Amino acid sequence: MRLIAVVLAPVLVVVLGGAVVLSREKQTTPARKAVPPVVMPAQVVEPAPRPTRVVVFEEGCLGAECHGPMADRPYVHATFAQEACDQCHAPDQGGHVYPQLASTENTCTECHDTGAHHLYQHKAMSEEACLACHDPHASASPAMLAADTVVATCTRCHPRERGGMAHAPYADGQCTECHDQHGADNRMLLRGGLGEDNCRLCHGPIVGAMERGTFSHLEVDGRCLGCHNAHASRREHLLPAPARDLCVTCHDDIEATISRARVSHDSVLLGDQCVTCHDPHTSEHPSMLRATQAQVCMSCHEDAVVGADGKKVAGLGAELKSAALVHGAVRIGDCSACHSVHGGEHASLLRSVNPGVLIGAFDIQNFALCFSCHDRGLVDSPTATLFRDGLTNLHGVHLKADGMSGGCEDCHAVHAGNRPRLIVETLHYQGSDWATPMNFRLAANGGSCAPACHEPMRYSREDGGAP
Repeated sequence: MRLIAVVLAPVLVVVLGGAVVLSREKQTTPARKAVPPVVMPAQVVEPAPRPTRVVVFEEGCLGAECHGPMADRPYVHATFAQEACDQCHAPDQGGHVYPQLASTENTCTECHDTGAHHLYQHKAMSEEACLACHDPHASASPAMLAADTVVATCTRCHPRERGGMAHAPYADGQCTECHDQHGADNRMLLRGGLGEDNCRLCHGPIVGAMERGTFSHLEVDGRCLGCHNAHASRREHLLPAPARDLCVTCHDDIEATISRARVSHDSVLLGDQCVTCHDPHTSEHPSMLRATQAQVCMSCHEDAVVGADGKKVAGLGAELKSAALVHGAVRIGDCSACHSVHGGEHASLLRSVNPGVLIGAFDIQNFALCFSCHDRGLVDSPTATLFRDGLTNLHGVHLKADGMSGGCEDCHAVHAGNRPRLIVETLHYQGSDWATPMNFRLAANGGSCAPACHEPMRYSREDGGAP
């Protein structure tokens, strides 16, 4: 064996049969600085130029230089992943163009049910076929959408509606919650049906209550869409206009009352307006009130309230709870018998005239409010009233006093009281703040009173009156 030794201090290099072995003797050498590793960038495979020769399917389409990168997307069409390109494309006839075997629609329907049997087809299906919304090879989105999301796909054709309040599915980009993207038997491709039938998919309890309710808003034009935008709005509850403006588009008679009123009801103009008192969907109470009329009114008037004009309106809760007698209209809960609830011409929203102090000759029309229920004979008939002295009608005496007279509420409590005939406990003389005791007493065939407006007096229905 040939041996060659070469001494190179301090390294001995021995060459044996062409092999080189390095041997280092023990020695002390200065420490060397660490050399950082060299990182070589990955080589980017540039797309190959478009072939000019005929490329057959057997050569493969998913090479790194060809269509392979598309296969790395999150969602890949199965036929593309399997390189079954000939399922959709005819062979290359030159120019690297692979025509579809059939129209796009017919190509897709070989495998996919696109809902062609429905009465209404998505327009994109008939004009651009499936490729308006789907990528035929691979996509970053489920269902092979051409855009990143459902809403991004839809808004390529359908401009997004603006508004600070959006319907939850619309805000979440779930257009297909309400619409079938391919076809449906309902206009606008609604999944559930027209009007409330589609809304029922999510809002079943409300729609069911409207169908069962004694009084319902289902009959309005447009059904649910008569009052709500389906997608977005600048207002709560997806209303297309302010609540009161929306209501009076149908209830124009109420709008006329509100606009002409000299005295306004705050609940009509402020806060939730119409829906303060009315349920916008359904109710078991007339006029679609949220509860009985009395309950609705007392929800505000249980306690004293201060109106927008600064005037204080006394609360009725304590008065009604402690009273032994209640005015008939109040007893049956018909506040609107006396009050115009949307607005009116008279103080306290009274439906018609009910004066306090009157100056001048008696006119029965000045008492129109009370006589809308009560017999006017209580004033001008000698026998129609129990408040008479013999045949002298004492109502007439009070109301027909020469030059000046009071109103019915001077002596009678209009809501409730503890004295017989709803006679008041105290009398505010001629509308002043001076409250004087009424001192009314009821007798078997008459009675007596001793207020500050006249001396104590008695009356009797016996012939000839009180002695």
